[in-house]
Amino acid sequence: MFPEDNVEEIFDSINTGSICEICGNTNEFPPGSGRINIIINSIRELSEDQYNLDDFIQTSDNDHDELVQEIRVTIKNMENVHMKNLLKSFFCDQAFTDVYYEVPAAKVHHHNYIGGLLDHSVEVLKICKCLSELFPELDLDLLYTGVLLHDIGKMKAYNYDLVKIDMSEEGIFLNHLFMSAYMVNEKMKSLDFPQNLSTKLLHLILSHHGAVSLGWGSTVSPKLPEAVALHYADNLDARVKEMFQK
Repeated sequence: MFPEDNVEEIFDSINTGSICEICGNTNEFPPGSGRINIIINSIRELSEDQYNLDDFIQTSDNDHDELVQEIRVTIKNMENVHMKNLLKSFFCDQAFTDVYYEVPAAKVHHHNYIGGLLDHSVEVLKICKCLSELFPELDLDLLYTGVLLHDIGKMKAYNYDLVKIDMSEEGIFLNHLFMSAYMVNEKMKSLDFPQNLSTKLLHLILSHHGAVSLGWGSTVSPKLPEAVALHYADNLDARVKEMFQK
């Protein structure tokens, strides 16, 4: 058992990202609560030959190629040439897709694993495709473009490797909604994107966390049908996924 006055020293000795062997016992505390308490007797950092890294890597269970194909088909079928060219400028850039297809979508909450952003984006896309059957009046090219680009700021918001995910300095200070909007706006300026479409697309990105009053990070409340659809599709996917991850 660790001496109480030695706990801080032991905590400081643990290297972030290391794999450790922990020996101890579990009990139910408080009794009858169903909550498991862990009493640690020892912690020992393991060398690389003492564990299999694959046992600790959290990755997507989905078929990567199928997800990528869903995105490609969606872009191919778009009628709005400006939206199509904008998406192609991102998704035909291997440096972009190498990160987009691998980055986690969160540190703690939904889709917090390698490939999480790709999973989340395609799931939201599929939800919005279902909504399109109920609400055919929606501007689908605008909506789908918003879906695929609404979280690209997360590519810069996290520092991650195979065993840990941390917020980057940009992620802490700027928020991924702003970073997504900035990345998209810079790309649109290079493509001479129409101003009216630019404003609408940036609105979808900046409002996708819902009403400002919710305090979830939106800088403006959704004011377009497509923005409302994106918000609820995004929130639905995140909340359901989070329940399954518990």
